[in-house]
This record gives sequence, structure tokens and C-alpha cells, in this order.
Amino acid sequence: MKQDRARRTHELLLDSAAAEFVLHGFAGTNLSDVAARSRVTKGALYGHFDSKAELAEELTRGFEEEWAKLLASAGSSLRELTVGLARRMDEDVRFAAGLRLTADAARVSRQEPVPLGELRVRLLELIRDAQREGRIDAGHRPEVLARFVVAVLMGEHATRWSGVEEVGELWDLVLCALEGRGAQ
Repeated sequence: MKQDRARRTHELLLDSAAAEFVLHGFAGTNLSDVAARSRVTKGALYGHFDSKAELAEELTRGFEEEWAKLLASAGSSLRELTVGLARRMDEDVRFAAGLRLTADAARVSRQEPVPLGELRVRLLELIRDAQREGRIDAGHRPEVLARFVVAVLMGEHATRWSGVEEVGELWDLVLCALEGRGAQ
């Protein structure tokens, strides 16, 4: 019984920290807010995590595992991949926090975030396939398109202006332009 309660508290703290990291990033998050969101004392929080960095490391580790699975199982269509990623970022606060923490850390060191580099490589493969199959005009540079798609995905997520359905609509609009036909 005590172990179940401790496990539930641990999970609650991860979810609360994830929500704070998504909203404020690593630098803007403080443990008092995590404890308040969790409705536990700071003492209880410190019973599970020694520091904000430890919380961030656990979330990042979980994100990296899920990211690898997601890219490995991603479909063979640009739309399927991008909408799937948008859905995951929208519905899984821990996943979104891991992405934010990874991106923020990379920005500080002026590096491309590893997950976004991996995404860009996967997008390049899909774009080149689509160009070979005539679904995307071969006149478009795949590298530029891949960076554009990453920017749109990250921008949509950061601004929270739209939901997953709108990401699909955005992608349909982009595909129309890339195929050389007008929006329908």
C-alpha cells in the first residue's frame, strides 16, 4: 500500500514537473511550483527527486526512449509522421516536456537538438521518396523542405495556436504547394 502511494506520488511529480517545464522551460521552472501543482510538500518532492535537474533528466531519458520508438514506427507518409508527432506532443505532457528540455539545452549550446536532427533525417528520406514517386515536385530542395517541416511542427507546438486537426490541415496546404497545385 505504501509502495503504491509512493509510486503514484512519483508519477504525479513527473507529470507536474513536465507541465511546468513545457510552460516555462528548465530555467523558468521552480520546484515550489512543481510541489504546488502536485499538491505535495517540498519535503515529499525531495523524497523522490534530489533536484530540478534530476527531474529533468528522468523526463528527458523517457522522452529519448519514446522518440526513438516513434521515429522507428513512423509511417511512410510525411503527413502521417507530422500529424503523429503533433498528436504526441499535444497529448503527452512528458513527451512534450522532454522535447522542450532537449531543445532548450541544445539552444544554449548552439547545437541542433539531436531529436530534431533525427527527425530531419527521417523527413529527408520521406521527401526524397515522395519526389521519386512524383508526389512532391522534384524542383524543391529536400534539405530546405525538411527544415521547413521541423520549423512548422515546433512553431505550431510552441505557439499552441492550433490542435492536431489543424496540423493536418496545415500539412495538406503545404503538400498542395509542394505538388505544384493550388489549395483545394
